[in-house]
Amino acid sequence: MKFKSGLYFLALSLFSFAVRGQENLFNEENTRKFAEYLLESGQADFAVKEYERLLYLDASKLNTKLGLMKAYRLSGRNDQGVQRTYQIFEDINTMPRSHSIEFSKLLLNERSWDLANTFWDKSQTLPSDDKVLLKSTVSIFDSKFQQAHEQLLNLSDTTNYLGKGYISIVDRGLHGKRKSPFLAGVMSTAIPGLGKAYTGDWKDGLVSLIFTGGMAFQAIRKFNQFGPNNYRPWVYTVIGSGFYLGNIYGSVKSAKNKNIKRINLLQHEASDLFNSYY
Repeated sequence: MKFKSGLYFLALSLFSFAVRGQENLFNEENTRKFAEYLLESGQADFAVKEYERLLYLDASKLNTKLGLMKAYRLSGRNDQGVQRTYQIFEDINTMPRSHSIEFSKLLLNERSWDLANTFWDKSQTLPSDDKVLLKSTVSIFDSKFQQAHEQLLNLSDTTNYLGKGYISIVDRGLHGKRKSPFLAGVMSTAIPGLGKAYTGDWKDGLVSLIFTGGMAFQAIRKFNQFGPNNYRPWVYTVIGSGFYLGNIYGSVKSAKNKNIKRINLLQHEASDLFNSYY
C-alpha cells in the first residue's frame, strides 16, 4: 500500500512539473525569444504566427507590432502586412518612426506608390528628410529621375549618405549615355548589323552583316544566272529581306534593352543603398 502511494505521489509530481514546464515554454518571454529566433533564421512565415500569438497576449506592445510587420514583409506577404498594420494601429499617421519606416517598406514592396505618398504626406512622426528620401526612392524606382532630382533639393542634411548616393544615381539617370533606338534602326538600314554594333552587340551585328550580305550576294548571283522568271533568285531575295528587316528590328530592340538595363542597374544600386540605410 505504501509502495502504491509512493508511485502515485511520484507520478503526480512528474505531471505537475511537466505542466509547469509547458506553461513556462509558452509564456510571453519565451514566445518572444522564439519569434525573434524564427525571424533571424529566415523562417518569417512561422514568425508571423508567434508574433500574432504575442499580440493576442498583449496588444499594446509596440515592439511586438514592429516584429509582426517585419515578419509579414520578410515572408513576402506585403499586402497582408499593410492590412494588418491598419488593424493594429488606430491611426497609422501617429505610428512611431520605426513602425512608419517598416510600413513604408511594405508599401514600397507592394509598389503602392500613391498610397505611400499619401501616407508620407500625412505622417506626423516621420522627419521631413525621411519623407524626402522615401519619396525620391519611389521616383527612382518609377524611373522618374527628374522628379527625384527636384525632391532631393529639399533635403536639409546634405551630408546624409543615402541622399548623396541618390543624387549620384539621379545624375547618372539624367545625364548617362543613352542609346537611341531610332539611330540604331537607321544605322542598320544603311549597313546591316551596324545598329547592333552601335549598341555594343558586336557579335550579333557581325552575324547580321554576314547573313544579310550573303543572302543578297546569292540573290544577285542567281538573278544573273537564271533571270527574274526563275524561282531560285526569289528564294534568296525573300530570305535575305527577312534577315534585313529582322536586323533593323533587332537593332531598335537592342538599343531599348540597353537603356532598360542601364536604368535597372541604377535602381538596383538605389535598392542596395536604401536597404543599408533603413
